[in-house]
Amino acid sequence: MKNNNNSGNPAVSAVCTVLFVLITFLYFYSFQGDVIGMTQYSWSDHETSYDRLTGGVIFTAIAILISFVTSLVLSFPQRIKTLVFLPAMMLSGLVTSGTVDDMGNVSISWGLVGFSVVVLTLFPFAIRLINHYVSYFNSSRDGSTPVTPWCTNILVLLLSTMLMYGMGNTDRTLHTRLAVERLCHEGRFGEALALGIPQHDNDKALTMWRAYALSRQSMGERLFCYNFSSSQSTLLPRTDGEPHALLRDCYPIWQSIGFVPRTIDERSEVYLQRELRRGTARKAAIDYLLCTNLINKDLRSFGKNVARYYTSADELPQHYAEALMLVHNDTLRVSNAVRADYADFLAMMRSKKPKKEKQADLRDNYFGTYWYYYYRN
Repeated sequence: MKNNNNSGNPAVSAVCTVLFVLITFLYFYSFQGDVIGMTQYSWSDHETSYDRLTGGVIFTAIAILISFVTSLVLSFPQRIKTLVFLPAMMLSGLVTSGTVDDMGNVSISWGLVGFSVVVLTLFPFAIRLINHYVSYFNSSRDGSTPVTPWCTNILVLLLSTMLMYGMGNTDRTLHTRLAVERLCHEGRFGEALALGIPQHDNDKALTMWRAYALSRQSMGERLFCYNFSSSQSTLLPRTDGEPHALLRDCYPIWQSIGFVPRTIDERSEVYLQRELRRGTARKAAIDYLLCTNLINKDLRSFGKNVARYYTSADELPQHYAEALMLVHNDTLRVSNAVRADYADFLAMMRSKKPKKEKQADLRDNYFGTYWYYYYRN
């Protein structure tokens, strides 16, 4: 179909085109860059990784090309000319709609594929029908313009953008997990640890990557400042094929502790203790061992291990000192400030306030302490 409707305000087309390019680039570079990286890593059998800047430029160029071809094939009334961007934006939403299962396999919903096929198939016929009633989109005969082309075109572009974002993956926890993993691979640990605060959702892999970032700083000081339950307690990758890396492999984590376990049958505490006794593990393995004890609420093992790896002259990290308050007859190394805080915590726990009010008080005052984790979960 030949495009006969090229007359109109060129400023509207120029501004809307610039907005389309900016929206598409930011969508692929910023908002969905990590989801595209996850999809590429999975579909390439973990052989390739994604560069957000390069990918953003390439996908934006493809979207521009699709829109250009659409404009050559179909004729659009000037008042809704930004409909030319709809096919490209819908396809952008489709390719960023990937979801991941427990085994790390990424797939796109067949429902979304079917929806896209139907809409794109009917799209040319809808445009032809609109062109039959194009007079409704033109100015009235007396020259008045109750609705300007600026308004209608911006509105259509906005609706197309909403459709693109709605089709793409918007799982907040997954986006946080992917961003934290990417920042850890880039060595930007401070930025990784700042993500997701104060959100309170989590999963095993997100806890694992945060633990890795904390192992480069102080895991014993801040691990329980993040919200997770004992069922979200994976601090190290599993060796039985269950993937926890969605953008690259887990090698940096194993490198941080100094070894890769050879068997999938052992619990992490077992091989961490063995390698620490052999002297083959790095210092970070101590924090991994002690924090695993704490997550599992194995205070007996924690008490033995903290005495083995921290001398009486060492200043204990915050969470280790808090945990020692729960180990009977082992509070000599705990500061008076920690003792006072624990006394206040117990007093709040034993208060006769209504349950919901007491839980709110405990969270407001003691979330981020090991005590809150220990008694809540």
